[in-house]
Amino acid sequence: MLIIGTRLFFWGSQLTSQAMHCGKCGYAGPFTLKKGMRFVTVFFVIPVLPISGVMHVAECQQCKTRYQAKVNQSGLQQNQGAR
Repeated sequence: MLIIGTRLFFWGSQLTSQAMHCGKCGYAGPFTLKKGMRFVTVFFVIPVLPISGVMHVAECQQCKTRYQAKVNQSGLQQNQGAR
């Protein structure tokens, strides 16, 4: 029996150059920038087929809440909202 699902995978970690404020825990400081992509998975673990484009997120270092971020070549542009 084959169990198929979807999962969001993230990779990379780079600190932001500017301080940001977390709306969940109140942390104010640099966040971690990560890239991610949603995949179809086998047994909810093994990524098989990408089903979304690359997305950029900024992750709070304290509570690990992820916020969608717009990133340009020079770094973080804008923090948009919680995911």
